[in-house]
Amino acid sequence: MGWGREEMIGYYYWGGKMDLESELRALGYNVYTVSVGPISPNWDRAIEVFYQIKGGQVDYGNEKAQKYNIKQTPAEKNYPGLYPQWDSDHPIHIISHSMGGQTARMLELLLKTSITAENSPLLTNEYTGWINSITTISAPHNGSTLVPIMLDIFPFALNLAPWFGGIENSTLNNLFNFDLDHWGLEKLENEPFNDYFQRLSSSPINDTKNLCSWDLSPDGADEFNKIYEADSSVYYFSFETYATKQTHQKKFHKPDSEMSLHLWATGILIGKYENSIDSTWYENDGICNTISMSHPNGTSMKIFDGNPITGIWQMTGKLHMDHQGVIGHAVNKKKLQTVFALYKKHCNLLYSLP
Repeated sequence: MGWGREEMIGYYYWGGKMDLESELRALGYNVYTVSVGPISPNWDRAIEVFYQIKGGQVDYGNEKAQKYNIKQTPAEKNYPGLYPQWDSDHPIHIISHSMGGQTARMLELLLKTSITAENSPLLTNEYTGWINSITTISAPHNGSTLVPIMLDIFPFALNLAPWFGGIENSTLNNLFNFDLDHWGLEKLENEPFNDYFQRLSSSPINDTKNLCSWDLSPDGADEFNKIYEADSSVYYFSFETYATKQTHQKKFHKPDSEMSLHLWATGILIGKYENSIDSTWYENDGICNTISMSHPNGTSMKIFDGNPITGIWQMTGKLHMDHQGVIGHAVNKKKLQTVFALYKKHCNLLYSLP
């Protein structure tokens, strides 16, 4: 449920009231922010990332367009490129939050894969060495139990209202884009946000795996992890977040003082979900299970010791913050400076890599 820099009238996904991109740029770091479909699957999102960075006409693929009758190359998604020189001689560092961690890995997979019967530059060619590092923050690598919980409670899988706590509906009506034009589901002019949301919930798209809800579920994440492999030449870093503590029974978890009030409901639900894999899945940050954030199942992981190595997920820190606080949302000025210091320190690490 993210948004781009031109949306939300200066309230930034990365930084909230602080423009994290500009602050890092002022320190000399070459930083760009991409904007992908906030409820789209990782396939769509990764393709959008590629063309936003490299430049060119988005192409969702022949097979997908034919199977789902979508616009394969939507005219409004043709980009000049944030970093058109991107190639193996100019590799990038990707810093991602939440589902962005899965999307970064999907992009990594698509870059290294050549798919027959496709026509797009991304899907038909193999690009090796284009990514130097991937950093994931609060990423549900192995899924979030919030998805089956929400599916049990709500008929529409994407009713993730906690993401919008404290944001006025009038702002959403005009300045939030679900970016589903290729599905013929673009928001109509002057259409109220709630009406548009209802139209989305009754669309056939909700009956397929073409929503983030499948990729974010434990089953969907497991399906992806079975085809994903870490690259021996890429540096991987992960940050875990948590904002719960054990209840008196010491079985379940409940929100603690670090969790924003509007995340308490989901934090409680995740913290006592009886169908969890085991009790280690109760700790959470209000949106994702903490145990899911360190690395994708099937890959190797170690605690980062200050000496970066490639091919292994390095757990860089377990942060006592909720899912939104770690990107600067719903925090006071003091905590916002802590958040900024976190990204400043990590960018310094990334720039020190070979």
